[in-house]
Amino acid sequence: MGGPWRFDSAKLMRLNDPERFETLPPAVLWQAMGVPDPRVIVEIGAGTGMFASAFSALAPGATVYAVDAEPAMVEWMQSNRPEVRDGRIVPALAQATGVPLENDLADIVFMINLHHELVDPTATYLEAKRVLRPGGRILVADWAPVETPKGPPLKVRVTAETLSAHLTAAGFGDVSIHKGLAWHSLVTATRPLVLA
Repeated sequence: MGGPWRFDSAKLMRLNDPERFETLPPAVLWQAMGVPDPRVIVEIGAGTGMFASAFSALAPGATVYAVDAEPAMVEWMQSNRPEVRDGRIVPALAQATGVPLENDLADIVFMINLHHELVDPTATYLEAKRVLRPGGRILVADWAPVETPKGPPLKVRVTAETLSAHLTAAGFGDVSIHKGLAWHSLVTATRPLVLA
């Protein structure tokens, strides 16, 4: 899944910085998804599971699959996230061929700051669509092409319109751009009830 600019997993603990919630408030992301009572949530590119943990708290009846391509991230979640021991978060190692989960599983799939690392975004979004049940929702948030005090290089950042185009190319419908995040582009979309 990784692209030309990848997060250095040796800096893993940066992913647990609570300041990340200041620019990406989980409540704002949750509201944008618009799914009040999901049963299954999948995060692709979960890192240490910080957002998976936040969404697990917002949907206490849901199972959250936290998928990442880095074994160090999956191992860290297994050893350190109490929700893993409770069975509310299930870490999963992504394979070269995609997400190791069954078809039509999730009510929600989300990706936070992953798009700029993807070699083939459309292939990843097709995997997300496969994992979503018909009518399920996807949320993608990634660094916007604006100057920020931290984050990846500007050259790998994308506009919300670019994210929208990728989701549309992967066959999603009801693609919506959300405003209100100073540092990030935020887009949601729906897996159609009937696939074309």
